[in-house]
Amino acid sequence: MNKKEKSNNRDSEHMNKSGGNGQDMGETVEYKKQGVKEPGAALRKGIKERLETEELEEEIKLLRKELESYKKVEGDYIDRIKRLQADYDNYRKRALKEHLEHIERANKDLIEKLLPIIDNFEMAIEAGKKLKKEDDEFLKGVEMIYEKLMELLERENVRVIDPVGEEFNPEVCEAAATEAVEGVDEGNILEVIKKGYMINDYLIRPAVVKVCKKK
Repeated sequence: MNKKEKSNNRDSEHMNKSGGNGQDMGETVEYKKQGVKEPGAALRKGIKERLETEELEEEIKLLRKELESYKKVEGDYIDRIKRLQADYDNYRKRALKEHLEHIERANKDLIEKLLPIIDNFEMAIEAGKKLKKEDDEFLKGVEMIYEKLMELLERENVRVIDPVGEEFNPEVCEAAATEAVEGVDEGNILEVIKKGYMINDYLIRPAVVKVCKKK
């Protein structure tokens, strides 16, 4: 084969190759002319969208985990606040109760010191009545002072224990004497020798009484 034939063969092979590539290029141009994307571009777009979707889903999962973590922390703080509130309420109630008890004990001590004075008032009034001096102005003044004093004690929730005719109650009474009396049940109180006093639920002094006994 001479040089000319070799050249013609190369030109023929080149044309064959060029003919194939020309067809591909023609198809690409035709796609572009018609505004249609290549099949490879659509595939790449689908893969890209799928990757973006997966990334978003993973991010959503992370955000949900973070949200759950924040909710747990929030719940812990809320529980702690509730416990602190309950502790404070209990402390406030306990402090108020102790304060009221302190006031009641102070009132109890003060009234206990006043009882001998009240007893003297009652004895003076009884003595004046026995002497038949009801019209005596001095006795009336004593009775008025005594009544004002008892009204004051009543406003302070002081209750007089004067259980004549009632059954003996050892919680608020103290038996100083007994006597058998016809027609009176055993254990009933015949006479109050000295009145008792209570303030709210505190016993200041038990009533000293005479109790009926069995014959």
